[in-house]
Amino acid sequence: MTAKPQPPALSPRVRALLDAARACAALYVVAHHVAKGYGFPGLTGQLLRFGQEAVIVFFLLSGFVIFANERVRALSPRGYAWRRVRRIYPPLIVAMIVSTLVYWDNGTLERHFDAGRLVGTLLAVQDVSMLKPGVWADPYLGNDPLWSLSYEIAFYIFFPPTLALWTKRPALTTHAVGAIGCGAYALFAIVPNHLALVIAYYPLWWAGAMAAQAYLDGARTVRAIAVPLAWLVALCGVALVVALVQPRYGIGLYPILPLRHFAVAAIVVAVMFGPVGRLMARASAWSPALWSGVASISYGLYVLHMPLLVDWQRAKGAGGFALAAVLLVVLAWAVERWLPRLLPRAPSR
Repeated sequence: MTAKPQPPALSPRVRALLDAARACAALYVVAHHVAKGYGFPGLTGQLLRFGQEAVIVFFLLSGFVIFANERVRALSPRGYAWRRVRRIYPPLIVAMIVSTLVYWDNGTLERHFDAGRLVGTLLAVQDVSMLKPGVWADPYLGNDPLWSLSYEIAFYIFFPPTLALWTKRPALTTHAVGAIGCGAYALFAIVPNHLALVIAYYPLWWAGAMAAQAYLDGARTVRAIAVPLAWLVALCGVALVVALVQPRYGIGLYPILPLRHFAVAAIVVAVMFGPVGRLMARASAWSPALWSGVASISYGLYVLHMPLLVDWQRAKGAGGFALAAVLLVVLAWAVERWLPRLLPRAPSR
């Protein structure tokens, strides 16, 4: 009996680069919120202002990795759905429990608890209302990094039907994702709502997926990802028009903030799928174990750092902060490396 051919896999060098990018993005987001929460002055504070852009890197990486690993298996929705739920929700629930305990220990739980935010975060419709309009629910107990999970979960839901269409009409599918994204952002500018904004961000995630497809097909130049990159540029154009037409309140708020996001996504895709990306892949290969170790707990660090390092009153002194940092690493390891062993695996189909 002839063995079923296996799809191409990522090289160790590219895996090291992906791990390095995940690790650096996670550590930067942690540093960003610590700097913001503790009011780091001067150049340090300025250099750590770009936590939102680090999250956009996560979106691109997610699209790349999910496509590379799930491009065949995602066509069997049952197993794919359980793998995504098993990956996202256990650390998220632990983070929400930790936030609850932190606010209880601070003596402020009753004042800050909001059932709508609890349900909204569990249903993955949360975002940060201070930064943009049309938000349905803010993240539970002020754990603002959780805003991105509503987008990520939506992208996971969009992926199987998009993949099914892409397997039949790849070029048309990528054009459709880009065009619908641009239309959704234009709609959001007229009638702000969370669903339209999530759809508008999907071309970013899909650009990461198409970069993975081009890489697995052996392409190594920006020309291979010209179509998704062009739609990112088009999305920047729509966001620029919206920013010029609507009132502007600061570069960290809507309508400038989405323009920043879309522009960073286009720049990262263009730069990384070229000589700079290859150079960084070679550099990442020098210490793959280090990057792999941090990347393996990056999601745990992401969802847990805000309550432990910023919100917890016991972490305000040097000793308390050191204790909170150790607890953060231990809990991140537990939710990423230990907790999955207790959960049933996805069915094969």
